[in-house]
Amino acid sequence: MTIPSTLNVAIGLFFIYLLLSLFTSEIQEFLASYIFDWRAENLYRSIQVVLGNTATELLYQHPLIKSWKDYKQRVNQRSLGPSYIPSSTFALTLISVILEQSGVQPKLDSFTIEDFIKAIDSEAIQHLFDPDQIKLFKILAVKASHEARDPAEIEPLEKAISDWFEQSMVRASGVYKRKVKLITLLIGLIAAIGLNADTLNIANRLFQEPILQENLSQTINIVLNQDANFPLKDCLKSQPDAPKSCQDLTENFLYSYLFDFSSLPLGWDTSNVNQQFNSGENLFTFNVIKAMIGWGLTAIAISMGSSFWFDLLNKLINVRNTGSKPSQTE
Repeated sequence: MTIPSTLNVAIGLFFIYLLLSLFTSEIQEFLASYIFDWRAENLYRSIQVVLGNTATELLYQHPLIKSWKDYKQRVNQRSLGPSYIPSSTFALTLISVILEQSGVQPKLDSFTIEDFIKAIDSEAIQHLFDPDQIKLFKILAVKASHEARDPAEIEPLEKAISDWFEQSMVRASGVYKRKVKLITLLIGLIAAIGLNADTLNIANRLFQEPILQENLSQTINIVLNQDANFPLKDCLKSQPDAPKSCQDLTENFLYSYLFDFSSLPLGWDTSNVNQQFNSGENLFTFNVIKAMIGWGLTAIAISMGSSFWFDLLNKLINVRNTGSKPSQTE
């Protein structure tokens, strides 16, 4: 088989991976946002680890965060609260909770960092947080007081707490990403079996059926070159709460290409299953094992993410076309 034909097989396979990655992302987003609300739960548990149970409850009952929590619970009754809290909002809320619980209630227009330090030293706050947290807050407050140009300036304190919160959430997001990776792998395996997306069978059919290979290649060229810009290009980055326009684009894209099995070596139709399993009675068990391996490979590929396959797909297309069109400089 020639190098261009081999590239066409790889491009076709990676395009199918792109479709399946988008499909599983849609399923995962639905589960994460409307069924289990994993992001909100992870955020709540992460703050709980940092602040403790009681302080976290007080934080989530504060008006600055409670309004977000009430909105999320109208959308999802199982939600523990918002999926995301800006670091500046967290800082203001934490300062407010500490002041309220300590009994130190300075006027808003006269509040100083010294008031915050006084609140930290109060008996009520000593019982609310453990000694390490008290020490941390005091260090942040003292550092902020040295940076403040005026005793009434509290912005350095807000910034110090915001920076600390962001660093804590970076560590928490790493744990969440690993959890999501495992969930994506599981969803990908279920999708691979449900759609009969067997990597070994797909590659074999693309190698053996030049017509299928050519049809898929033409489809990819049309999809990636329409309006000189792939419509989902800006939506492929994994972001929480993707805009409605991205959700609509993804759904339309999947309905247009993924579920048209006539142009893809997917599905449980007779012709595809015959190619996959019926290569001889004595080889049926071997073919089943091979299909299981193929589904596993597809699940692993799906877990790499749609943006990964889109970037790789573009690189292969540029190689096949011997590079992008030169820019018009003359």
